[in-house]
Amino acid sequence: MATYRQSLEERVIKSKNDRDKTSALISQFKPFIASVAQKKAGRYLQYGTDEELSVGLMAFSEAVNSFDKDRGRFLSFARMVISARLIDHFRKQERGKAAEAVDNEGAEDALDIKSIEQYGLDNEAEDRKIEVIEYTQKLKSWGISLEELVKVSPRKEELRAYYKEAVKVIMDNKDILDSLLETKRLPIKEIGKIIKLHRKKLERGRIYIIALVLALQGNFSYLDIGRGDA
Repeated sequence: MATYRQSLEERVIKSKNDRDKTSALISQFKPFIASVAQKKAGRYLQYGTDEELSVGLMAFSEAVNSFDKDRGRFLSFARMVISARLIDHFRKQERGKAAEAVDNEGAEDALDIKSIEQYGLDNEAEDRKIEVIEYTQKLKSWGISLEELVKVSPRKEELRAYYKEAVKVIMDNKDILDSLLETKRLPIKEIGKIIKLHRKKLERGRIYIIALVLALQGNFSYLDIGRGDA
């Protein structure tokens, strides 16, 4: 089975108590950690300078080692752990104003199961941001940026429908999907054996088709492209 099919949650489970794998995850999600920490601190933070980011890095590592799939999406869980540890940090530093601001969000203990169930999981705006971060990282591993995806996305419904037909073929055929995930190349010849699609047109839509497959395969519920409505 292709390693590219691993979800973030599966990667986290396999990274537990593995320093190298955890370090790789931390490096990949530094922008996410900084985003959470900056929101709590209410100001711009810089790695190597601000202590809040060091707290965030340690909290992310803690989240990796304490995560299980029953706690939902990993980034939602990690956000709560980072928030809780920063609250502790602000309290210890007697930063009353900052502590009061973050306390209003109700994250007293990110590792408390009841808090996990109640805190932030229903916040669609935050979860949407998390999915965008995760999807952006997924695209990046394929050499695709969001800016490039927006640029090549078809404007005409007829062309979008044309490409979605190719996506359906890929998603419905395990061998073709595995071939795409393993080689990171659009299996145009194999698709053409199932439905009649113009080769050059498929090649022009390669990025859009791959991006849509990744969104569907990753089950990104908040992304329009993930529902085939891009």
